[in-house]
Amino acid sequence: MKIAIVRRNGLGDLISVMPLVALCKKRHPECHLTLFVDARNAPLLPYLKGFDEAVVIEPSENKYLSLIKTLWKNRHRIFDLVISARPVPMQWLNLFLAGLRASRRRAVVDKRWHSHWINEPLPFDPTPRHQMVKSLRLLDSSFEEVPPSLLPTLEVQKSHTFSEKTILVSVTNQRIGSQLDSDKIARHLNQAFQKKSFHVILNCQLKDLHRAEAVGADLKMSYETIPTPCFDDFIRLLASVDGAWTGDGGIMHLMSALDKPQLILFGKTALWEWAPLHLKAFCVWHPENVNMIPSNEIEQGLERLLYELR
Repeated sequence: MKIAIVRRNGLGDLISVMPLVALCKKRHPECHLTLFVDARNAPLLPYLKGFDEAVVIEPSENKYLSLIKTLWKNRHRIFDLVISARPVPMQWLNLFLAGLRASRRRAVVDKRWHSHWINEPLPFDPTPRHQMVKSLRLLDSSFEEVPPSLLPTLEVQKSHTFSEKTILVSVTNQRIGSQLDSDKIARHLNQAFQKKSFHVILNCQLKDLHRAEAVGADLKMSYETIPTPCFDDFIRLLASVDGAWTGDGGIMHLMSALDKPQLILFGKTALWEWAPLHLKAFCVWHPENVNMIPSNEIEQGLERLLYELR
């Protein structure tokens, strides 16, 4: 049996579909499973497990052209089952599934024209559920939670060795409202340091190096600024630290899959849909902007994170 799962968008989207990958393998252990992903997620693929093959969707400024080019390169493939892993109706992904020439095409649909290309239609369900649960329900609608055995894990070698407990603080975040101001980051870290000693890694993309330096200038504990323009360097650094403090985004899913404790500040992003399903992922949320979160809530979150570093 040949199965293909298509999941586009960011790192969090890819990690959130891995329980579905694991479930397919559990239900059909003999299957050959192909995962179609965006080019920006290709660097994560070597660290994931459970699939037999990955196809990187051709990069293009035009998303429709990228799908057409990918179909052309894979025109000789024939699958038994293809699944669009987006839990909402997606017209071009539905056409993409049809182009893969599978005998069974499963996707969430509505009443629009593109739904006619799907022969195993799933109705859109607006019930609030976590993304990982939504992915599992594409194969089995009885799931209301993610069994621990299906949660994604990453196996990554460490790149650094630190002599004391170390917290990674990310000062790069693309989401508006999900990045705490530099002075607030430093102030909260300094307050936490008065209660427990720890080392800080200020991590960022190169374009945000000035932000990391601004935070570091006000810190009272030992720290290092480590930019990671290369994904392999980035994920190996995550594997090296004891915990992390970040805004919501792909990094929180990576830390969860690495079984690391973390404090996450959520701004706007739906907590119930995207919060890591990890017992040591401590989340603080504000409906508009993380800079509007009361200071005592962040302080309590840092205390819980530091407790887990004991």
